[in-house]
Amino acid sequence: MTNGADGGFSDDQIEELVAEMLGAPAARPVRWAYLYADDAEHMLTDLAQWVCWLVARYQLDGRELPSCWWRHGALIEELTGLWGAWRVAYEGQAAAAMAEWHRIFAETRERIREWAARTGCSALEHRAGTPQPWVADEHDEWWQAFTTGVREAQIAEPARSVSEGDT
Repeated sequence: MTNGADGGFSDDQIEELVAEMLGAPAARPVRWAYLYADDAEHMLTDLAQWVCWLVARYQLDGRELPSCWWRHGALIEELTGLWGAWRVAYEGQAAAAMAEWHRIFAETRERIREWAARTGCSALEHRAGTPQPWVADEHDEWWQAFTTGVREAQIAEPARSVSEGDT
């Protein structure tokens, strides 16, 4: 193994050494908001393959997971977390980790059912969610109203100091 140009090891070399000593690395969290478009597409494809396996293996129906799950950010986040936990449990861990994954699955399954019900989607129809108005406004009008209200409240009722007996 050769050293990098600066005399140290490259990231790939370090990862290889760690894998030799400790085994395969654990699944890392997926932070969708920070992925480049190509990386997000590949990750979503991998997630979709796993979700297809999950749906077939556990016979999930449209009431539990709508076919348009990939169009709902909350469902993507829930399924990504479940997928990460599955990879940790089934890729070289103790058998007890598999049982723990099923506990996690049961809890996540309940939340997914709740999200699926909130979407209003059916097996044949997708319904896009309605974002809060202040999200689309990028905080301008709503933020101004909020901060103005806070300032007015502070002027109307000045904060009492600790010396007045509040601790």
